[in-house]
Amino acid sequence: MTIAYHRVTTEDAAVLSALFTEFVGKESDIEAMKQQIERLSAKPEYYVAGAYRNEKLVGTAMGIVCIDLVGNCKPFLLIENVVVSPDAQGKGVGKGLMQELQRFAEEHQCNYMILASSNERADAHRFYESIGFAGAKRGFMKTLNAG
Repeated sequence: MTIAYHRVTTEDAAVLSALFTEFVGKESDIEAMKQQIERLSAKPEYYVAGAYRNEKLVGTAMGIVCIDLVGNCKPFLLIENVVVSPDAQGKGVGKGLMQELQRFAEEHQCNYMILASSNERADAHRFYESIGFAGAKRGFMKTLNAG
């Protein structure tokens, strides 16, 4: 299976929405998603990577370069919205996405990459550990009523 990795585009919005719906069970506003993809594509510190099998989107992960004030003050990469279609899982797609984000992080001279994963996702935790992430920190999230 040959997988190509590159930035998602607004043309990917419907498939991207379906991936997220499958993952979190909540539909996305596709028009709003298209607008966000355009905004993110114009910002060099954001990278929404897509994994494409036969030119069809089968996975995605977003990397955000964050400024840091500690130590050498080099940035770090925050990883969010990681999802791989169930039919593409276990075939190296997730690993390839993480390698693509690591390339992006190194290009931006990041000290480290960080991500959070739900407590219930034991398979995902094993995957992240298998590619070099350590569960040394504990993440917290507070949902805001932003409309």
